[in-house]
Amino acid sequence: MKKIDSHLHVWADDPDTYPYREGQAMPTARGNAEFLLGLMDDAGVDGALIVQPIVHGFDHTYVDDTLVQWPDRFTGMCLVDPQHADPVGMLDNLVGRGYRGVRFNPALWRAGERMDGAVGSALYARAGELGVAVGFLVSPENYDEIDVLAEMYTGTDAIIDHFGHCVPSANGYAVPEFERLISMARHPNLHVKLSEFPRASNEEFPYADLFGWVHRLIDAYSGDRLMWGTDFPFIVEQAGYDRGWEIADRIEPAIGPGLVDKILGGTCERLFGVWGE
Repeated sequence: MKKIDSHLHVWADDPDTYPYREGQAMPTARGNAEFLLGLMDDAGVDGALIVQPIVHGFDHTYVDDTLVQWPDRFTGMCLVDPQHADPVGMLDNLVGRGYRGVRFNPALWRAGERMDGAVGSALYARAGELGVAVGFLVSPENYDEIDVLAEMYTGTDAIIDHFGHCVPSANGYAVPEFERLISMARHPNLHVKLSEFPRASNEEFPYADLFGWVHRLIDAYSGDRLMWGTDFPFIVEQAGYDRGWEIADRIEPAIGPGLVDKILGGTCERLFGVWGE
């Protein structure tokens, strides 16, 4: 089984060479690619999808250089500025440089604009034409926008990050936002990342209050539309990179071999290409 980390970030520890976005302080978490590779090797992780970090804003130079230096280990998801004079042109340029996905973050849109407005619709449609996936960093309040885009542009693959930023009820009650996420499985090209477990959970490692959600997502989306992500570098301080993978082994009832192969690597490779080739 090949293990592919579907969600992590890297950033430089040398802002003079690789500038941070305006106003960005030095991150407290160590996030350089060399550090990550050591952790991946120790955990037996074959490859990873690097999501352009907000630390560097829209300057992709550090991720560019990382992808060039380790092409067999990393693939990139870019970040397009929706307020750019030509956001679709920016996407075309980044995909031309080798990026295989684009992230949508509603916080980056102009005040009052929605992701399903003119700019987001153009970007979403173009991503489908280019054969790259859209990754959504969203809260449940943005689900309506995803519904609209997924309904209109069925040729675009899309992914909701981090359990859609739903949080389990501490008393075990049903969570309406999560029920909405389950219902969105009706969009055949929509996927979900099982990622950011420490933030989503109300418990300590191994975050057992999310185990039931994992199985419900499997039932709704199938293993073909779920993927595992650690959210490095944050996972290092929260639990440890290797324990970010150990969660999968602790889930009860256990995820079957066929499903786990897809969730821990196969789905990511189907969307973003085979690592090591």
